[in-house]
Amino acid sequence: MIKKLFFALLAVAIITSCEKPVKNAFTINGTVDSVFNGLVLLQKRVDNPLVTIDSVRLDNGKFTFKGAVDYPEVYYLTIPGTKSSVPFFIESSEITVNIMTKDINKSKITGSKNQAEYDSYLDMLDQFNAKIRESYQMYNTAQEVGDIAKAKYYDSLLTVQDEQRTEFSKQYVLKNPASFISPYIMYRNSYSYEMEDLEKTLNGFDTSLSHSIYTGYLQEYLGILKRVAVGQMFVPFTMVDSTGAEVSVTDYTGKNYLLLDFWASWCSPCRAENPNLVNMYNTYHEKGFDIFGVSFDSSRERWLEAIKDDGLTWTHVSDLAGWQNAAGKLYGIRSIPSNVLLDTNGVIIGKNLRGEDLQAKLAELFPAPAKKK
Repeated sequence: MIKKLFFALLAVAIITSCEKPVKNAFTINGTVDSVFNGLVLLQKRVDNPLVTIDSVRLDNGKFTFKGAVDYPEVYYLTIPGTKSSVPFFIESSEITVNIMTKDINKSKITGSKNQAEYDSYLDMLDQFNAKIRESYQMYNTAQEVGDIAKAKYYDSLLTVQDEQRTEFSKQYVLKNPASFISPYIMYRNSYSYEMEDLEKTLNGFDTSLSHSIYTGYLQEYLGILKRVAVGQMFVPFTMVDSTGAEVSVTDYTGKNYLLLDFWASWCSPCRAENPNLVNMYNTYHEKGFDIFGVSFDSSRERWLEAIKDDGLTWTHVSDLAGWQNAAGKLYGIRSIPSNVLLDTNGVIIGKNLRGEDLQAKLAELFPAPAKKK
């Protein structure tokens, strides 16, 4: 009898334990505007590419996901074949997602507190985006009719408006140091942060954000920036050059001043800066200045064509991995054009020197001989 009672109690305990709610559980109930049978993928970004976490089959345009997440994080709902992917903040709650494949921007997410906060932020950000779109349209119109003066004006205005948009995002993060969307916003705009500002903002975060995946990414990025700060030794890397041979940047250091130039054929500002680089190379190469081009291209043909068309006669390398360029990751490059200037010992002495700034720096390093009286 006692034995039977023991097993009966054990069975009750097992059933009870199975019925305990999952810690940090979430449920996603979704619909798709087009009724068809197929898969819906629940994905997240891992080192940039989207990785599938789970998948379910649509049932008359409806689907459900269940799982758990420790901290709010951006996931994606993707429907293969429709090119529809909806990003949203997932958290411990019941979330409803209505996917509009015909106009993905009209998709609706409810039930996620952090997503609602992020949507509010995006609404404020769109005030800046609207002005930028208008100025860009005016710039293109001026270009088409050949009004150089007006095109130049709107180009300058776009620069100012972009800076205002960036500053708004930075101020939002500073004013919301305990919000889980702040590390994400900062991560998305990390290219615009100098090392000191990045560290100061991170240090101002509430301790509740210390376990956010985006705080971790930012801390990692900060470590990279410190490793390649002015005053540090260069970080060596080997990559394939334009002829197909492996080349080590180490072979180009320790003799001349060396500019590591990060660029791409599809990058308009990069191509606009290339004539200045050609001029500086022709002026100072014989005096001890060299350039080592690192391309963020993914097309070998376009990369080689740009080298030829722009007359770039120095060494060029690329792993044709686009934004995943291995050297770019080592140097924390998140926007191009970017560059790093090394002295004759391989020590970093300058970063992101372009146009007149680069000209002034090279004139300082290679002063013209004094005129004889």
